[in-house]
Amino acid sequence: MGGSSFTSRLSGTPMSQPINIENDSLRMEVWPQLGGKIASLVDKADGFDLLFNYPAEFPERSQYDLPYNKGWYAGWDECFPAIAPSKYVGHPYDGIPVPDHGEVWSLPAIASPVKDGITTVWHGLRFGYRLTRTVHLDGPSVVAEYSLVNLAPFEFRFVWALHPLMSMAAPVELDVPRGMAFRMSHDALMHEIAGEFQWPATAQGDDLSKPSSLRGGMGWKVYSSHPISAPLAVRYPTRNRRLEIHYSSDDGLPAYWGVWINTGGWGTHHHFGIEPTTGRFDQLDRAIKDHSAGMVEPLGKRTWAVRMTVGAHTG
Repeated sequence: MGGSSFTSRLSGTPMSQPINIENDSLRMEVWPQLGGKIASLVDKADGFDLLFNYPAEFPERSQYDLPYNKGWYAGWDECFPAIAPSKYVGHPYDGIPVPDHGEVWSLPAIASPVKDGITTVWHGLRFGYRLTRTVHLDGPSVVAEYSLVNLAPFEFRFVWALHPLMSMAAPVELDVPRGMAFRMSHDALMHEIAGEFQWPATAQGDDLSKPSSLRGGMGWKVYSSHPISAPLAVRYPTRNRRLEIHYSSDDGLPAYWGVWINTGGWGTHHHFGIEPTTGRFDQLDRAIKDHSAGMVEPLGKRTWAVRMTVGAHTG
């Protein structure tokens, strides 16, 4: 396997500084000044971009505290310290609002190169934390390693979610164990839909394992009922390719699987997401009440990682 390359392409304003990183298997494009967004992740076996994108003008001003659909909603963002607009519960941040999709997707990140990748660092504006992500290529894998430092002498609860909007330009199938327990969260318009179900069929009879075959004009967000214990995978039958997603934490931070499927109900687009997340609700207050929100001790630190690996699918 050949080594990785790292290039920076400058184009106009300081807000437009994409960093390109590639090896023999993968090529990715990172925008540190736009929240550390990974705008493209190409499987070089056939040139397929795994991430969703759409024609858009790149933002030239801060997107902080904007609704996510008013920003550049493409590619892979980080949601932290929540996914949906919500309020913190507990001292000393009680009642402080969390912006839509959190803070970090809309904050310029401090960036520095590392071997085969890039490190981005965000500092909270409304909450006292430092979040660091080092993303690098390792053969056919992209590895994202996270470190969260609590800068305050009070415990801090949070919902982090990997938020990759993934392409449905080729048919996809979600390789989730049959019978795995999930909770329906909401539809494309954020209407709450309560109820447990066993993968892959919802109470309405929709087979979520085959996003490309679902009804148009709809959207589904679901959460696993139990913490992650094994990787999940995405199959691309017409490409004969596969993507495996693995979550881990050296210090035992539990996470859940979030699955998002959009067949045109949100923004008229078609995309999906497999989202490891430290909470079973988009809203931080609800995840705290549910006792599923992540927690970092006063002046403490938490670490976790996600590995995505591409390969051949021969099934």
